[in-house]
Amino acid sequence: MWPEELNKELSKLKDDENYIIKICEKIRGTEPKVAIGAYEAATKFVRENNMLICAYPWILYFKGWLYFESTDFKTATALYEEAYHIFKENNNIDGQLATSSAFVSGYSVQQKLSKAIEHGMEGIELAEKVGNYERLTQIKGNLAALYMEIDEYEKAKELLDQIENIPRVYNNAFKVACYINQAECCNHLDDLDQAIVYITKALELAEEYTPSMMPNVLKEMAHIYATKGCYGTAEEYFVKSVEMAKAGGAQLYLQDALLYWAELDLVQGRYKETIDKLQQVEEGIEKANSIRNLHKVYLNMSKGFKGLGNYGQAYAYLEKHMELEKEMQAIRSAESMEMLNRKREEEEGKIYKFLYNQTEALNGVGQKILSNLDKESIFNIVTKEIQDLIQADIIQIGIYNEEEGILNNELSIEKGQRLVKGPMSILEDSFWAYSVKHKQDIFIKDIEKEYSRYFDDFKEYLEKVRKKKEYVIETIPYSLIFVPIILKDKVIGVISTQAYKKNSFNLKDLSTLKTLSNYLGIGLENARLYMEVEFASKYDMLTKVFSRKELFEETTQMYEQLKESKNANGTLCILMIDVDNFKRINDVYGHQEGDRVLERVADLIQASIGEKDRVGRYGGEEFMVGIPDETLKQCIQKAEIIRKNVEKAVITSFLGIPIPITVSIGGANLNTKKYTLEQMINYADKELFKAKKSGKNNVFVYHQEEGTGV
Repeated sequence: MWPEELNKELSKLKDDENYIIKICEKIRGTEPKVAIGAYEAATKFVRENNMLICAYPWILYFKGWLYFESTDFKTATALYEEAYHIFKENNNIDGQLATSSAFVSGYSVQQKLSKAIEHGMEGIELAEKVGNYERLTQIKGNLAALYMEIDEYEKAKELLDQIENIPRVYNNAFKVACYINQAECCNHLDDLDQAIVYITKALELAEEYTPSMMPNVLKEMAHIYATKGCYGTAEEYFVKSVEMAKAGGAQLYLQDALLYWAELDLVQGRYKETIDKLQQVEEGIEKANSIRNLHKVYLNMSKGFKGLGNYGQAYAYLEKHMELEKEMQAIRSAESMEMLNRKREEEEGKIYKFLYNQTEALNGVGQKILSNLDKESIFNIVTKEIQDLIQADIIQIGIYNEEEGILNNELSIEKGQRLVKGPMSILEDSFWAYSVKHKQDIFIKDIEKEYSRYFDDFKEYLEKVRKKKEYVIETIPYSLIFVPIILKDKVIGVISTQAYKKNSFNLKDLSTLKTLSNYLGIGLENARLYMEVEFASKYDMLTKVFSRKELFEETTQMYEQLKESKNANGTLCILMIDVDNFKRINDVYGHQEGDRVLERVADLIQASIGEKDRVGRYGGEEFMVGIPDETLKQCIQKAEIIRKNVEKAVITSFLGIPIPITVSIGGANLNTKKYTLEQMINYADKELFKAKKSGKNNVFVYHQEEGTGV
C-alpha cells in the first residue's frame, strides 16, 4: 500500500474524512516497517488538508496499535490518550469507544488492570447507552484478553462465547484476535480439538486479510501441537512464527513465540536452549517496561537452571516468580476485578439445585459448624451448604460492628467467585441495614414490585447501585433473601442470598437460611471466644507483643535451634529494654497515658527488629528481645536503632502535651554452646542496670570475647 496505492486512498478523504478508518485498517494489515511509513504519510496528508478533527485522531488510534504490537506499550497508550481527547472534544462517540477498547489492552499488558477496567467499564456504559453493539463486543473481547493476562481462562472464554453468538459484522483483525484467544483458552482448558478448529479459522483469515498477525497465529498453532505432544510439528510452527515476527519487527509476537517455544525445550530437557530463549524474552520485557508473561519466564528459568544443576540461579528465579505471583494475586482480588466479575455474564444460565433431606442435611451441617472454631472454615461450610440447597447467584455474609455502625462484608460470592467488598453503613437505606435495625427477615420475589414495601423510590435505588458499582448495570438481583444472624437477642450479622431471575426463591429457601443463621450465630461466637482466649494465652493484651510466658517459650526454642545448628554461629543476642522514668510518666500524665506509652514503645520495638527476632513484655515497663545468629556489632546496631527510634518518636497526651520518652537497653551477645539462656538473660539484666545508672537512654552489651559491657 505504499506509495501509489496509499496516495490514491488518501485522496478519497477530501470527499469523506471517515474513510480514514478503512485506510488505517488496510495499513494495519501490512508489516510494521511498512505501516509506520504509511501512518507518517497519512499524518502529513491530513495536516496539510486541515483534517485534524476527524481523520487525525483515527491515525493516532491505529498508530497506537502498531506500537502496542511492537511492545512499546507506553507510546501506544499515549497515542490512545491523545486520540481519545480529540474524539471526546468533538463528540465522536465511535472514536471514544474505539479508544476505550484500546485502553483495555494497553493497560492490561502493563498490569495496570484498574485503569484497563475503568476504561472498559466506561466504554461498555457508553456503548450500551448509544446501542453500539459492535464496539461493545470489541471492548468485551479485550476484557476477555485482560482475563487471559491473569490466567482466568474460563472467564475469558465466557466473554468470547458471548461475542461469537452475536450476529454482527466485525473487521478481520478483530475476528482473527478472537479466534486466537478462543484457541488459547481451549488449549488451557484441555479442549484441544476445539482449539485446533479456532486456530485454523484464524490462520485462514490472517493469511488472506491480516498477514501482520500471522506470527501470533503460528505461535498459538505451535503451542497447541506442543500441548498435544506433537513436538516435531510444534517446532516447525515455532520456527516460522519467530522468523516472521523478526522479519516484521513484531516484538510482542516474538516474545510470545519464544516463551512458549522455551516451554517445549524445557519438557524435552533442552535446558540451555530454554534459558537462551527466556533470556531474550526477559530482556525484551524489561525494554518494553512490561511484566507480561514475566511470571512464566521466572518459573521456567528456575526449572531450566535446576535442570542444569545451577541451584543458586534456580532459587533466585523461583523467588522472583513467587513475588510476582503475589502481585498477580493482589491484582486478581482487587476491587476493580470484582466490578468486572459482577458485569460478566449476568444472564448466565443457572444450575438448578434440588432439595433433598433438608432437615437431616441441616442437622449435619449444624454439627459441623458448632464443632469448628475457625471463622473462615465456618464460612466455607455455610457456603457449600447454600450452594447445594439453594439456587443463588450471590451469597453474602455481613458481620455487624455496633460500635462503628457498619456491616463488614466478611463473605461475598458471586457466580462461584469469591469477591472482596467494603463495609456497609446501617445508616443507609439498604436491605442490609433494614434487616439489622428491624431484626427482620426480608423475602423478595420481584424487587421491582416489592421495593416500595421497604423504601420509597426504586429509581433512586437503581441510581445508587449504579453509582456504587460505577457502571450502568444491565440487570440486578430480582430475588433476594436477607436473614439477621441473632445471638442472645442481639443482631451480630446478616446472611443473604440473591438471584438475578425473578421468583427464584421459595419459603423452603428462607427456612434453610434461617436455620443456617442460627447455627452460624453460635458458631461465630464460639470462634470469637476461642480466638480471644488463644490470643490472650500468647500475647500481652495491652502491647500486643508476646506475653512473658510465650516469650520464654519462643526464646527457648530459638536458643535450642541455635545450639544444635551446624550452619549458624550459635550466637544469641538478648536485649532487656526498660522505659526510662516510667513512674514519673504515670504520676505526671496519668496511667492511661502510661499505657499509651507502653503500646507505642512496643510498636517501635517491633518496627525496629527483623522477622526472625522475638519481642515480648517482660514485666511492667520492661521488654525483652531475642535476636538469633548475629554478630556483636549487629546486635549493638539493632539496639541503637531501637533506642534512637524511641527517642525520635513523638507522643502527645490527650491534652496535646508532648511526652518525652527514652529507653535504656542492656544486652548480652553470647554463644549458646557456652552459656545457658538463663545466664544470657542475667548478663543482659546486669547491663541494663549499668545503662540506667549511667544516665539512661543508652546501650550496654555484654559479650563473650572480653566478658565486658560496651
